[in-house]
Amino acid sequence: MKQIQKRVLLQVILGFLMGRVSLFGLNPIGISYFAAGFSEGGGIFPVALAVFLGMVSSSMSIETAVCGGMVMLTLVFAADILTKIGVHIKMGHAAFISALASAALWSLQLWLLPYNKYRLWLAILSSVLIIVCTRIFSDGIYFLLHKGKYKNLDNEELISIVTIAVLAAWGFPKVVIADVSILEVIIYFLLLLTGYAYGTGTGAVAGAGAGILFSLCGKPAEIVGIMALLGICAGILGGQKRLPMVVTFFVSAIALNYILDESFMEMGTIKTVVIAGVAFLLIPSSVMHKLKQNKENPPSEKKGVQDMMRYRLEEFSESFHKLSSVLMKQTEDKFEMSNHDMREMMKQMSEKVCENCENCENCMGQIALCKPEIFDTLAIAQEQGCIVPGQMPVEFINECIHPERFLSAANQNLHITRTVMGFKNRMAESRRVVAGQMKEIGDMVHHLADNIPQIKDFSIDVEEKIFTELKKKRVIANDIFAYEKQDGRLEISMQARTSKGRLVTSAEVARILSQALGKTICPSEESRKVLVNEMMHYVFMEDAPLHAITGVARTAKDGEEVSGDTFSCISLSGGEMLLALSDGMGSGIMAMEESRTVIELLEQMAEAGFSQESAIRLINSLYITRDEENGYATADIVILNLYKGDCCFLKNGAAATYLRHNKNVMMIEGQTLPVGIVNEIESYVGKVEISDGDYVIMMTDGVSDCFMDSDDLSVYLKGCEIVNPQEIAKHILDEAVRRNDGKAEDDMTVIVAGIWERNKLQHRR
Repeated sequence: MKQIQKRVLLQVILGFLMGRVSLFGLNPIGISYFAAGFSEGGGIFPVALAVFLGMVSSSMSIETAVCGGMVMLTLVFAADILTKIGVHIKMGHAAFISALASAALWSLQLWLLPYNKYRLWLAILSSVLIIVCTRIFSDGIYFLLHKGKYKNLDNEELISIVTIAVLAAWGFPKVVIADVSILEVIIYFLLLLTGYAYGTGTGAVAGAGAGILFSLCGKPAEIVGIMALLGICAGILGGQKRLPMVVTFFVSAIALNYILDESFMEMGTIKTVVIAGVAFLLIPSSVMHKLKQNKENPPSEKKGVQDMMRYRLEEFSESFHKLSSVLMKQTEDKFEMSNHDMREMMKQMSEKVCENCENCENCMGQIALCKPEIFDTLAIAQEQGCIVPGQMPVEFINECIHPERFLSAANQNLHITRTVMGFKNRMAESRRVVAGQMKEIGDMVHHLADNIPQIKDFSIDVEEKIFTELKKKRVIANDIFAYEKQDGRLEISMQARTSKGRLVTSAEVARILSQALGKTICPSEESRKVLVNEMMHYVFMEDAPLHAITGVARTAKDGEEVSGDTFSCISLSGGEMLLALSDGMGSGIMAMEESRTVIELLEQMAEAGFSQESAIRLINSLYITRDEENGYATADIVILNLYKGDCCFLKNGAAATYLRHNKNVMMIEGQTLPVGIVNEIESYVGKVEISDGDYVIMMTDGVSDCFMDSDDLSVYLKGCEIVNPQEIAKHILDEAVRRNDGKAEDDMTVIVAGIWERNKLQHRR
């Protein structure tokens, strides 16, 4: 709120100065300034009064000041009428209404009083200038009223700010003390500050504007070039320390004046530059540090970097998809023996065996080998792996005197051919798997590109409140900005350090952010827990309204040292929790290796940003390409989104999962195959809402099979009065063992997750 009052006060002061600017005895500048501020939501009556007082105190007539006041009042009344009918006043509306009111007053004045062409042209010029100047001033006033501290200027804002500054300086009272002009001191001071904060280009524009102002005040036209070069000089020297910068700026001013005018600066001007330099050196170091940091790392660049990252990720995604398509096209054909291959094989057999036979010239069996019926024989031989005498044509058996020798050579060639085709099929399968993996990676990269958080700017009062409260804790913070994720969750980033040896925890900073934003903010797990006296990067996140507590109970199969079941309960980014359970084939160490592989890969891929469906398909492809056979494992995955309040289920060959809400129990089951059985795996995916007091119960078939059926288990869960998730999991496991006569005939694991609202949970604690 204090920051808003300061900005409105600055707007009022500028309004008074703009009201003093007289062009041909008129003041369209003050009216345009008021209209631009009116459309940008600034002060209304304080600014109007300041502009009117500026007009009265200037050299223009009282009638002109009264007309200007009437134009501003007309805009206020017209805006009130338009607002009532649902029209929101924008810059164009304000400019048009002000110009129309000015034209109407001029028309009335010209109708009542004698006039000449000069006054008619003044009337037209006044209305045109009001429209043009309102457009020019609007960007600068928007920057003054709504942009945060130390933000960079874009081109339109730069031109607008410089124009406002020049005109306001033109309206500044001409006060000279001991040959030192107060106006010139302010101009040189602002020129140093502008070059230091915004660089060479902005310094050049500001210098040119200052030169134009000096020329309007009666100085030679060469002053425009001198001031522009001084602005460039201030921007170049901005990389130095302040004292060398001021000294070099002073020497440059004297040298430029001598080169262009062939004379030294007047003593009054020298005093002016020196006083401006001393004032520049007296600016607090904290303010200069923020200005310097803004120059080196302007916030506007973050948006460009963000867009570039999104574009590059989209390129990577497209490349992976193209590579996947190429690999899939290369594996469309099935590698099996064609009729041509069979004919070539029989021809080779004839050359290898029959030509060396003593009955070759008289044997008619070779003719039988060329008949179409032989293709059916070889097709059957491909499936069974060899050719038996009974499958050969009768003519061949009757004529051939060495059938055993021929069939032995034929089976040897058939074995070699089958081995080569098997290798080709294996290679084709591997290419298909790699193509699928490339497609999944492309989908994942595309998902990342679509979900890059958007930079969100804080409002002025919120930003000021954060800086003020942190300052009370003796925390110096810079470069604070927020990312808004796809689900609306905020992630706040800042550079911060403590001063004067103060010990401040990141939890204290999170409480300040929570009060300022009206949301529950907590430090990220990756950030430091305590702020130090060195500038470090800290990340804070909007806390999820729900909280989950998990409990696990498990036992191995009787006679086994280890359980073949593996589980995982980890927190993910975005307020999500991953619950995963895998049951390996069989029991013991081998089953544990199978299930542990699934869970470990799933954890790594989930933390890397893969969706659960993509992760399962990639894991399945790894199983398919392994040399081991008959290895598979179930996959039972639950994703609790504690921020959005929903629960996603993904099942592959797993036992049913149960969701208990009050006294109602919902069963989620999916009839799908486990991981590692088929090439193209499909998962059952379901999604339900969760709320305070819900429980999610996962289990392996070793537990569920101990109950008579799913209805029996649902009834048991409805009657369970235990609250603690760990105790519930243990109670379910004990009940399953009890119903199975105290035996564990399979590996048994139960995972229970209880969901509560965070505020209620903290109140209970």
